[in-house]
Amino acid sequence: MAECPLTDQAMARYRELMVEIKYRTDAIADILDGRLGPIKAKIAEEYCFLQLRMICEIIANGCLIIHGNLKPKADLFKTNKASWIMSELSKLHPKFYPRALTEKDEFQADGTPKWVEKTSGFLTSRELQDLWSRHCGTVLHRGSAKSILTKERPLAIDKVRGWTNKIVRLLERHTLITPDENYVFYVAMNVGESGEVATNLFRLARPDEIPRRK
Repeated sequence: MAECPLTDQAMARYRELMVEIKYRTDAIADILDGRLGPIKAKIAEEYCFLQLRMICEIIANGCLIIHGNLKPKADLFKTNKASWIMSELSKLHPKFYPRALTEKDEFQADGTPKWVEKTSGFLTSRELQDLWSRHCGTVLHRGSAKSILTKERPLAIDKVRGWTNKIVRLLERHTLITPDENYVFYVAMNVGESGEVATNLFRLARPDEIPRRK
């Protein structure tokens, strides 16, 4: 089997990015739950959507870093445009995006645990691009003079918790698979009493490597 294309540096950096996402989702929770004291609603909205936008960029760049061996366009490493990163990666590796896992594994007949992927409730690749470009883009601009003179935009802070929950459901336990589907990078966001981010690398057995029962 070919050597694993995921480098130690890429896996370590990806883990660090997941830790950063936890800090940012915690910051959103502090705002929504009032732990930072009284803040004007519009400022709170902008703060939360800024964190959401940063998280989108972190996820996109994390995918780029972990799959850097695909030799994407050099300019992708110089941009913060999450939508462009996602679009280009999908052309090189259709399964590049994190695959969300359920909270608990299933067990096969022989007692071997089996990962189960979620089917809904998590932030999809398309939703990430829409959140970054449209929703965050709208909130994080004050607007034109014309829009200010006509009608103020209604606040969207009521949507923040829903977006945050989708992000958490995507990342709380997820995997990333290499293009050849020979290796899986496993990530758990809250392990042990301290709630640390834990990662592991697994090599998937090829059909001809699985021992047959006699």
